[in-house]
Amino acid sequence: MEECAMLEISNYLSANAANMKKSVIRELLKLTNQPDIISFAGGLPAPETFPVEDLREATDRVFRKYGDKILQYGTTEGDNDLKAQLIAYEKENGIDIKADNLLITSASQQALDMLPKLFLDPGDYVIAGRPTYVGALQAIQSYQGRVLGIPFSTAGDGFDMAELERLYHRAKDEGKQIKYIYVIPDFQNPSGICWSLEKRRELLQFSYRENLFLVEDSPYREIRFLGNPVPSIYEIDQKGENRGNVINLKTFSKILAPGTRIGWIIARPDVIQKLVIAKQAMDLCTSVLTQKMIAEYMSMGRLRETIGRTCSIYREKRNFMIEQLELYMPKRFDLTWTKPEGGLFLWISLPHFIDTEKMFYRAIEKKVAYVVGSAFYFDNPETNAMRINFSYSSREQIEEGIRRLADVIKDEIDQHDAGPRGQTMPEGM
Repeated sequence: MEECAMLEISNYLSANAANMKKSVIRELLKLTNQPDIISFAGGLPAPETFPVEDLREATDRVFRKYGDKILQYGTTEGDNDLKAQLIAYEKENGIDIKADNLLITSASQQALDMLPKLFLDPGDYVIAGRPTYVGALQAIQSYQGRVLGIPFSTAGDGFDMAELERLYHRAKDEGKQIKYIYVIPDFQNPSGICWSLEKRRELLQFSYRENLFLVEDSPYREIRFLGNPVPSIYEIDQKGENRGNVINLKTFSKILAPGTRIGWIIARPDVIQKLVIAKQAMDLCTSVLTQKMIAEYMSMGRLRETIGRTCSIYREKRNFMIEQLELYMPKRFDLTWTKPEGGLFLWISLPHFIDTEKMFYRAIEKKVAYVVGSAFYFDNPETNAMRINFSYSSREQIEEGIRRLADVIKDEIDQHDAGPRGQTMPEGM
């Protein structure tokens, strides 16, 4: 029997689908599955922070309380019990909201996908940092959007505002349509930096002046283990001019457990209603069972305790990783790392002649993994940086992993200094 040819999928893809790109991080992580590799690549919370017994108790309670009702479909807007808990929780955080300011999502990644779906036409631009979260870049690209990348200040306190003004006005002069701003002000992924209060106010005023929505992604906000909290941009707007152009994204992935896949959006009611329509076409509703479980868990009054314990664990791991970097890494002016006050990541900048994409495979041979810095750029990536995670690994893994990583970097520097024929070559010759 003659074999029939299969349909060639590429001939049928929509323009949106053809524009989708695989996550560089997810693809590289496939290479790190070997059991003897120490991986600093994933953005994984520490399993020891997960309140397993408390969540089991909360699940038992909701099954006894609601029975088969929690196995049904729910409303797209989200469970009322969870919304009530979140209203009280945000009140403690300094934010006053009502039920119509909330939309429960299937984690914050769904929110990141809904926003370009709602706001972008093909070719439209989003203002974002250089570098910025790869999941946001993927979502923007999947709707044929583009990114106007803004560098951060050398102080690490937010955007270089002069560059924002320059690049924005040049883009406008070129006829580019810019729809919204996307930032992670608290312990940014991938750099770990935290925006200052002054920079948050400046960016908010910029958004007012230019009539732009400002998306504040806050997955790590509560994971602060050093320093004093800085008001969120949403709070600054609400307690100031209250123009309502800030859209705040939150998630339980980092403050409770990523397996819950529950997040929430805070915004003014008309924006929430448009997002509800976008979500209906995606998944109808977020899991009722999981929403009820988290609402019950929050009613038990243990979330703050879990966050506090998580911060304590991450503070110790962050401090230990920085100690190991200082111990093992080559001492050079052009080899630096951030020292975050919260979150899960730090950012290592290497000498300009090191390409971390090429070096990645040599690192895998040495049984250590990281995320290449170029993954966090929409275009014109910088190739001499990497993101490493300190939350997941044990102290023993951190020490050994940093030692291995330092050895890889030393080898790269030695090879460069030796020159193409093995002789020592001064920099710049």
